[in-house]
Amino acid sequence: MKLFSFFLALSLVSAITDALTANSPSTSNTTLLTFDSLPTTHGLAPLPSPYHHLLFRSLSLFAPRSPSLRHLISPHDLNCATSAPNALIGSRVYDEGFAPSSIVIANTTSMSAAGLRPYFSLLSFAVKPLDAPDVGTTVFVKGYPVGGAEPLRWEVAFPAGYHLPFRVEMARHSREVWERLGRVEMWAAYGESGLDWEFCVDDLELQVFEAGEGQEGVVPREEG
Repeated sequence: MKLFSFFLALSLVSAITDALTANSPSTSNTTLLTFDSLPTTHGLAPLPSPYHHLLFRSLSLFAPRSPSLRHLISPHDLNCATSAPNALIGSRVYDEGFAPSSIVIANTTSMSAAGLRPYFSLLSFAVKPLDAPDVGTTVFVKGYPVGGAEPLRWEVAFPAGYHLPFRVEMARHSREVWERLGRVEMWAAYGESGLDWEFCVDDLELQVFEAGEGQEGVVPREEG
């Protein structure tokens, strides 16, 4: 059974406290989301919704070193959590076609009410396919700027075998600045038919801005 499918079944009998939804930035900043302060049940959990003004779709919290996951993931995937103990696991779900994992602005009105501009910049993250992917397994990233501008696209192919997480710096690796985004999609695929492959993500670095600010002089901040 795929780990993401196992999580969906487990989530039917487990719940997360509503108090977690209080985690949201109140000022313009560069925020490193490590997800490490969030609790899991048997090593798995949904993310709060919203979380830092964002919705995480088809991305779930997991703790690779949890004893409950010992026989469900490869020992080579304990490194998914580049900051321990948690990371995110992603997989496409079938919803009138295969929908990729995504990070979406939850509510533009609530962001405006909080004094924030209703978009974000994607700066960096760590990613890898789970287990030992087939040759040519590729992680795809697609960013949708607000206002209908042309989407940004980037991808990285992994050779066969086990991997360390790859730290992606968007401006450096894609040669583009991923800014003014309302949604980011991520998925991994292999083979000529683009079959789904599970992947993990951690240490997601984003940037948000106060309504009266430009995109200069922000202060780094780390969040669980």
